Amino acid sequence: MKLFSFSQGENDLGIGVETPKGVFNLSQALDIYQRAKGIKNPVSFAFLQVLVEMGYCSGSTIREILDEPWVQSKRESLRLSTGIQYELPIARPSKIIGIGRNYRAHAEEFQQEIPEEPLFFNKAPSALIPHKSEIIIPRWLDSRVDHEAELALVIGRKGKNITEHEAMSYIAGYTILNDVTARTMQKEDMKNRKPWYRSKNLDTFCPLGPYLVPADEISNPQALEIQLMLNGMKKQKAKTSSMIFKISELIVYLSRFLTLEPGDIIATGTPEGVSPINNGDTIEITITKLGKLQNRVLKEN
Repeated sequence: MKLFSFSQGENDLGIGVETPKGVFNLSQALDIYQRAKGIKNPVSFAFLQVLVEMGYCSGSTIREILDEPWVQSKRESLRLSTGIQYELPIARPSKIIGIGRNYRAHAEEFQQEIPEEPLFFNKAPSALIPHKSEIIIPRWLDSRVDHEAELALVIGRKGKNITEHEAMSYIAGYTILNDVTARTMQKEDMKNRKPWYRSKNLDTFCPLGPYLVPADEISNPQALEIQLMLNGMKKQKAKTSSMIFKISELIVYLSRFLTLEPGDIIATGTPEGVSPINNGDTIEITITKLGKLQNRVLKEN
């Protein structure tokens, strides 16, 4: 089961769900479900982030909604056409947290030390773009820009000082993120002991999606395969089992410093094989059970 945000036309926004039986308009199914249950103040679910924030983002909950008899009777009218456009699964997170050097081979390919504790940084929400949108390299940026394929998780409920035992229960779901990085700029800033925030946060430098897969649909997120293809050539391939700091460890560590909020995104680090991207390139990232994130690169004239 995969959830996604979509648009059809200028004003038709909604949540979709892809199941073995087809692709359906979950927003409309939720409306029917609430009326069938006699809910007095029904909620309009136009955005997937609202579903996450209200705690409804689980495979078991979505199945209960889709299996409700009245919803079942309307199933054919709920089918979505192929003309939909994928939007960001999470459009307005309070924060996006990136994890640096979380794969040993990636740290080694840049001749960097293996961290003894998680290294984290911010990605700006303004850098987010959805599936099939263009990564735009500004006309003034004439140095190297890299792709970085990553497993990302979305927080489902508020948490601070989270314990190892509780950590995984705070995850609403998983998605794909490309931590696009202006590499030469980053290296220069690090060499000059300056913050390297700017190299990570140019507009369009954070493709995300297209799906959000509920956490209870992924039995072991540390057994997924990440693969990135650049113009049809394999550049990155690794298992999430190779992470230095596992997902639960990251949640525990981050929550010591930051209150995690529903909708927050944590990008868990990229494996080895990062390489430059250029005008006209097509980047495809696949992760087991999470689908494919595709974006084209455009250099401004």
